[in-house]
Amino acid sequence: MSLSHRLPPAAAAVDPYYVYAPHPDPQRQGVLTLFVAGLPDDVKPREIHNLFSHRPAFDHCLLEYTGRGNQVVAFVTFFTHEAALSAMTSLNGTIFDPETGDRLHIELAKSTSRRPRGGGEVYRVIDKRANKTEGNADNENVGDEGDEEVWGEDEDGGNDDNGDGESDEPSGTENENSSDKNELPADQRLTRTSYYT
Repeated sequence: MSLSHRLPPAAAAVDPYYVYAPHPDPQRQGVLTLFVAGLPDDVKPREIHNLFSHRPAFDHCLLEYTGRGNQVVAFVTFFTHEAALSAMTSLNGTIFDPETGDRLHIELAKSTSRRPRGGGEVYRVIDKRANKTEGNADNENVGDEGDEEVWGEDEDGGNDDNGDGESDEPSGTENENSSDKNELPADQRLTRTSYYT
């Protein structure tokens, strides 16, 4: 007797080998952050905030210009895993920009983004483009270097090797011109603080 004869009629119509599994990766079951791609080059942080802030249990979001052309992605964090899954399910595939017809691609991030120190801010921008300029009025936080360490990412945009989402050392602490590679540049010595304290 085949498996399809034992299943209810609706389930028999679906190939049992391809049944949807809501949590295929057990390591991501507690992840609170969504990875959002398919955004237009000219997206603003407030647009991402406005898209997700009305969802239940929204916490904060991060807009990241990756440095690969004008590619931009977002990380949106919720207070609960269920809220993140709900937002992902309802908004994945949504047409974000009617001019281009591009659709959002939303999935669980590899790990949960940490809350920025100081709190109170609901969105941040990380700009890794080589041609960024100071005084660029298009992005609220352009040039706000140091955000990478707040979000637990290293210089190349990835997480540290130990997989806990926290960096062993703050990023950007090496001074290329210094003979002592652990010495901070003079303009950062008094302003950089540890997020572990």
